[in-house]
Amino acid sequence: MLPRLVLPPLAEARRFALIVALTALAYALAGWVSLLLATYVVGVVAAVWLAAGIGAMASLRYGLAGVTGVLLGCFAVYSRILPADVAIRLAIGAAASSAIVGYLPRYLQPFSYTLESVPSVAKFALVAVPLGSGVSALFGVFNLNAAGLLADAEVFQGMWVWWLGDVLGMFLIAPVLLTASRWDLLPTSKAARVEGLVLILSMLLLTYAMLSNLHPLRPSEVVLFVLVPGVLWAALRFSVTGAGLAIFLSALIVLGVAVVSSGGAISSTSPRELFALQISMVAMALAGLFVSAALAERRHSEMRLDMLANHDPLTGLPNRSYFQDFLGHALARAERDKSQVSLLFIDLDRFKHINDSQGHEIGDQVLCVVGSRLDEQLRADDFVARLGGDEFAIVLTHPPASRAASRVVRKLLKALAEPFKLEHRRYAIGASIGISVYPDDGLDANTLLRQADLAMYQAKQRRSGFEYFCDELNTVAQQQLSLENGLRQALDHGELALAYQPKLDLASGRVVGLEVLARWLPRSGGMIDPSRFIPVAEETGLILPLGRWVARAACEQWILWRNAGLNPPPVAINLSPRQFSDEHLIDDIDAILADTGMAAENLQLEVTESAAMENPLRTFDMLDALRQRGFHVYIDDFGTGHSNLAQLKRMPIDALKIDKSFIDDVLVDSDGAEIVNAIIRLSHALNIRVVAEGVETVEQLAFLKKQGCEEIQGYVVAKPLPPTKVAALFDQQFDF
Repeated sequence: MLPRLVLPPLAEARRFALIVALTALAYALAGWVSLLLATYVVGVVAAVWLAAGIGAMASLRYGLAGVTGVLLGCFAVYSRILPADVAIRLAIGAAASSAIVGYLPRYLQPFSYTLESVPSVAKFALVAVPLGSGVSALFGVFNLNAAGLLADAEVFQGMWVWWLGDVLGMFLIAPVLLTASRWDLLPTSKAARVEGLVLILSMLLLTYAMLSNLHPLRPSEVVLFVLVPGVLWAALRFSVTGAGLAIFLSALIVLGVAVVSSGGAISSTSPRELFALQISMVAMALAGLFVSAALAERRHSEMRLDMLANHDPLTGLPNRSYFQDFLGHALARAERDKSQVSLLFIDLDRFKHINDSQGHEIGDQVLCVVGSRLDEQLRADDFVARLGGDEFAIVLTHPPASRAASRVVRKLLKALAEPFKLEHRRYAIGASIGISVYPDDGLDANTLLRQADLAMYQAKQRRSGFEYFCDELNTVAQQQLSLENGLRQALDHGELALAYQPKLDLASGRVVGLEVLARWLPRSGGMIDPSRFIPVAEETGLILPLGRWVARAACEQWILWRNAGLNPPPVAINLSPRQFSDEHLIDDIDAILADTGMAAENLQLEVTESAAMENPLRTFDMLDALRQRGFHVYIDDFGTGHSNLAQLKRMPIDALKIDKSFIDDVLVDSDGAEIVNAIIRLSHALNIRVVAEGVETVEQLAFLKKQGCEEIQGYVVAKPLPPTKVAALFDQQFDF
């Protein structure tokens, strides 16, 4: 069975035919001009074969279509002056030449057909062009000789002229056409235009002066003394495109000089003069191409360095440094124009969970998606930057108006909330946005950024999406800063103490555990409530040294009780989400146990349900490591963290602690009572103990005991007590 012939789509076929036709037409016109200007063997071998430049460009840009156009165009040129069989062989040679120039650089990567790098120019000018021109010269000269149109004595000279003619044609025409797409790089300022005009006039005037005062004038002298400096000037000042145009203009000038001074390069022209002209023009073209390419590389390097210095390499957005400069200029313009500037500070929600659970590669892709969406939603004169991590900032300039940024912010939040797919998984991410306004909230960039940051934290805490800055946020921020500084001093100056709340076993009526609670007792007197300083410690990272201090102090106190002949129950320390995600947690606990002599079975660890469920895979690894060391692990505040029951079943834990909010309602709300009963049954089904927190009345205790709850803690047993007072409860028998 014959294979089925697959035809190209109609649009592709039309494009192919159009390229072939245009290339053939351009090649034929350039060939006719070359034959008209100058010939060595009359009507056949041109000293500058401009058509070769058309062929090189077409083959490099359009591949097979360009080569086909060269074949047809070359046949059209030669068929007018040569027999058809000779013309077709010459056309085949020209097509082979253009194919070599077009395809060889593709195998010598890296290569840019816009010739904006020294390696690309070298591969084009020193490899592809000489080889392609050599093939064309061999085909042409030997076919002319075989047809009796070129004498044996002229073969060697014909080879040189043909080869150099093709080389020159490619050097003069191809760079101009190949870099046409980069004409936007040419300077467009008035000064640059004047400079370009001065360059052209200088070349023409100097050439005219040489024609007028030097007799006889060799065209090669014009090239060396006038045109080479002009081409180098253009290469230095006007990029690769400017150099290509200067080389082409210089070729027109020197060919004009040849026509004016000696009537053209005809068969009576001395071969030495002809070769000198060709070699000088080749040197001029090479000098211009290499100098312009070297300078283009330098400009690209400078642009790349500038890009790296002012833009985020991941998202491509401006970075913090660029943002600071832009915001400063925007505020200066707003002051002059009496306009407003709204600064939006954006922090992503749930990004840390994606980054930790899916890896940094997915996290980076998420940041790219976010950056792209922010950029797409903004106007052309708005400014968006990535400040670092998952933080972005936007600068909006607008006429004075109240809450003018609200509409834009709602649009941004809607766009960011749209789910997206990465590597066959769908993700959804939100954001919290804080807004500060110039001049209402601040007059300088740093103040506005700080105010927007405060507003963002307010939006994150309230889960409101976005918030505008208000003066109350400054007051709260000052209070938090005061607490942070005070807590640092408290850690250094011994202003912290421990209190212990007993956990009671309902079956035996004995104290079976002590929950350790940190207390801050400033030297100025009074006590700072944990609900005030624990969130600050968590936010600032002070929770890590605070947690280490609590663990060490609790272990040391337990050893003191034991050494005093008492029978202390295990002590339980709370691990905050930040502590639980700390990679040094286990090492720190191991070091504390080793230093104090505390046994692992006498230290219980309580992890909040939300912290445990934030990254289940890491939680499993952490809990396994803790259990292998002999620690007992409790899930604290159960019922508030949306546990996945399948994951909960697999977790190596010892007990669940029912959150106080559920215990408060067991006697007045049937739904609350049923929830507590369900948690107790779930714990029993999983073969783990259940502890009720915040039990304050005997009635609550009776209800829990009836439902099968094993342990309780709360004011019905005892309030948190200092070490001296809680020791009295170790051997006490409670009877409820």
